[in-house]
Amino acid sequence: MKQRVKEHLCRVYGLGMDDIDELYGIGCQTVGATLSRLEIAFSGEGDAREIADAGHMLKGALFNMGLLELGDLARDMELAGKRGRMEEARAVYARLRPALKFF
Repeated sequence: MKQRVKEHLCRVYGLGMDDIDELYGIGCQTVGATLSRLEIAFSGEGDAREIADAGHMLKGALFNMGLLELGDLARDMELAGKRGRMEEARAVYARLRPALKFF
């Protein structure tokens, strides 16, 4: 998946590999930090608004990295959080989390 993301970033932004490596690193940091926020929120220390906000951030990072199908799942989680549907958001996160294990 790492190579797929880097190829996407190169194609979309037309940057050299040093810049692509930096951009990829920033994306990975964003996804990792957001996953940490979601873990805390789903452990009971957060609320639906926190899940919606983190889902929104995750969606943007994934779309920017060209991971559209995962970004769609993050959007579903964001919308479930906005609607206060915690169990739905949790179910989407359970599907999304294993696909993001490389972050």
